[in-house]
Amino acid sequence: MFMISYKRKRTHLKELENRESSRLEMIAHAMPFNIRLGKQNFVLGISVVFLVGFTLSLLERVKRNKTNVEQGRCWELNMLFQEKNLSGIIHFQKTDSEKEKIHMINNWKLQETEMRIMEHLLLAQECRWELNPIAVAQFRTQLQQCCNASFRFVTTKENIRLGSYIIFDGNPTRKLRVDTKLLDLLPEKSPFMDTSYRKCAVVGNGGILLNSSCGQEIDRADLVIRFNLPPMNFSEDIGTKTSLVTINPSILQNRFKLLQERRKPFVEALHSYSDATFLLPVLSFVGHNILGYRVLYTLEDFGVEQQAFFLNPQYLSNLANFWKKRGLKTNRLSSGFMLVSMALEFCQHITLYGFWPFSYDLNNQSIPHHYYDNMMPTPGVHAMPTEFSYYLSMYAEGVLRLRVGKCQ
Repeated sequence: MFMISYKRKRTHLKELENRESSRLEMIAHAMPFNIRLGKQNFVLGISVVFLVGFTLSLLERVKRNKTNVEQGRCWELNMLFQEKNLSGIIHFQKTDSEKEKIHMINNWKLQETEMRIMEHLLLAQECRWELNPIAVAQFRTQLQQCCNASFRFVTTKENIRLGSYIIFDGNPTRKLRVDTKLLDLLPEKSPFMDTSYRKCAVVGNGGILLNSSCGQEIDRADLVIRFNLPPMNFSEDIGTKTSLVTINPSILQNRFKLLQERRKPFVEALHSYSDATFLLPVLSFVGHNILGYRVLYTLEDFGVEQQAFFLNPQYLSNLANFWKKRGLKTNRLSSGFMLVSMALEFCQHITLYGFWPFSYDLNNQSIPHHYYDNMMPTPGVHAMPTEFSYYLSMYAEGVLRLRVGKCQ
């Protein structure tokens, strides 16, 4: 019995040995195949990684080349803007779409300079604008040394003396003696002393603002400047906020009959500007000072809490000389250019809206001269396209931003 059990165990062990031997042989035969398969997978993986890397590198190179081309285009346009070389030849290759747009401009009724401005603007639409704090600081320093808006922008008891003479900046052969009547209407000190703002919106009255949807963006500015008591019932495009607004003598004459008759319509018009401060350029020409007196008397008589100040003719004269030395030839700076210059002294980031001296927008759509009417300016007084070329120059330098299309 024991012998039979022993034989069975030996037979069972033999079978186990044979099975193990067969399994090892199978493993031995299978190993070269697994190794080959592993090598193939490894090579395939390396190939895929290389192919993906090469493709990404190629795409990055294409993107970089495209960026370099675009930067080159923008650099060339910026140089033309900065040099105000609006008739300069553009050397880069234009796309078919750009050629079509330029051909479209040629059909507009524009003077040669205006046509070149439009052409360059169209080509610059894809160029990214960046603020240049160094250029802003340089402009601010130069203007402060020349004009000093914080002290001289408005006429005060600090910057003129009783018995002295004011020279009209618009008529420098004539002058006005400072008497107590004038001095009593002036503030003790400038309200702009030590003033600074982070974001400023200078809002012109150009028809380019129509359907621009810029209202909300304008209202986010810390300082909002407007001109000539403009209508405010276009809030979606022009916003509702006003910090400073000019009142030119022509507005007092044309809309309010020089305040010689009913003055209530004038006072009611001022309510549209809530807490705004009014700026009066009434010491530039002989006789306009009387209009300034009437405005201040009207505010006092009707209990209007808003303040009004006379622009200082010495500041305006210095400002005109500043820009004349930089090549700006014009009979007289526009109110817009004066206030943009003032903002350059006070603001870190300036955006211009509604500054557009053309009858067409960049989509070849006819637009009115103003966003509220199509009344054309008196010819020969201001050089709007020339001033616009200076805005473009400052835009190219990163000094200010220029909105000439939709905001949203």
